[in-house]
Amino acid sequence: MIQTPPTNNKHFVVVLSTLRQEWQEAANGNSLLNVEGNIALILADLINSFGLTPNEQSQVLGADLFGEIQELLVIRG
Repeated sequence: MIQTPPTNNKHFVVVLSTLRQEWQEAANGNSLLNVEGNIALILADLINSFGLTPNEQSQVLGADLFGEIQELLVIRG
């Protein structure tokens, strides 16, 4: 059986609450249930907020999506 290390739930709550607040601000008062979004960018926000290493980010996103997001960030940067 795979053993997982204990998690720091307080850290997860802070990170996810901060992201939700940012998305609510971007939604200009609209319900987040009515906001369409790009799931790849949402995942990118999450992995960046959790402070994952590039290797961990690639594992979460998969190599193809990780590469696409890296390219997008270079274009926007």
